[in-house]
Amino acid sequence: MPDQAKTFLREWATREDTEAVYRMVRPCTVDPKMGILFSQGRVLWGSSDQPERERNPRFFSHVKAPARRFPAAILLHHVHGDNYFHFFLYVLSKAAVADLHDVPGNVPLLVPARTAQTAFFHQAQELGVFGDRKVIVQGKQEVVEVETAYVVRAFFNHRPYYDWICQGLRAGGRPEARRRIFVLRGESAANGRQFRNQQEVNTLAVQHGFELIDPGHLSLREQADIFSEAVVIAGAHGAGLTNLIFRTGTQCHIIELFSPSMGSPHYYMLAKELGFTYQSLMTEDPRGRDFTASTQVDLAALEEAFRRLN
Repeated sequence: MPDQAKTFLREWATREDTEAVYRMVRPCTVDPKMGILFSQGRVLWGSSDQPERERNPRFFSHVKAPARRFPAAILLHHVHGDNYFHFFLYVLSKAAVADLHDVPGNVPLLVPARTAQTAFFHQAQELGVFGDRKVIVQGKQEVVEVETAYVVRAFFNHRPYYDWICQGLRAGGRPEARRRIFVLRGESAANGRQFRNQQEVNTLAVQHGFELIDPGHLSLREQADIFSEAVVIAGAHGAGLTNLIFRTGTQCHIIELFSPSMGSPHYYMLAKELGFTYQSLMTEDPRGRDFTASTQVDLAALEEAFRRLN
């Protein structure tokens, strides 16, 4: 793995992980970006799920009378909630915790507009992931007041949450399915990270029985159905690999292609949490900025990884 991924794993081993639902016992206003709470003239630091990234909300927005007031709400704010990976691991996980800890079903979910405006949020809602629980969308600049705010802390990468998501979306692994999926990053992928020899990679993958799948061209329903049937999932480090959660309850092997200039171990951690086997390969010759650099895939190493599947 890249050094960045190794560093994350070492640091993660020293952290304390928490699952909890906190119920605020006095009315608070909710800042729209991160869900930071403001009460009785002061900021309640640490009320978002990323305290280290909290910034002082605009004071006067919280002092003046809010446009809307609600008797209660479960806060689903996350600073990167408009990203596919973060949506499943940081937003839906909070909804799962609220359900698993029996927060009353008449308490609605408060979702920031940045998350609610994504196609995958709309599709997840339409597919029924939130059940009968009402969803309230908070505007990008809107400060709302909540009389009883439920602040959720979820474990990072916890299998019961994925089971809850799959149950809500009516998705899940089929043990008899044997599809091999190679995840493509389309030219319009948000963070680049293209393979300069992508065509050669595609040819090699097809020769070894892989289907070439670009999740960016599929609905959430289609992604859930396809990846629930995958016995092997291979592809570049990126949000498309999040779909491995839909294979939950059955076996799968993950092959992740890392750029040496960046990378996090999240898909390795996902695979291990779900009981999947995992291997990673390092691509070569990064060109460009670390997070978006293009690279070359070592075709011989990739072919050897494919041959070991037989």
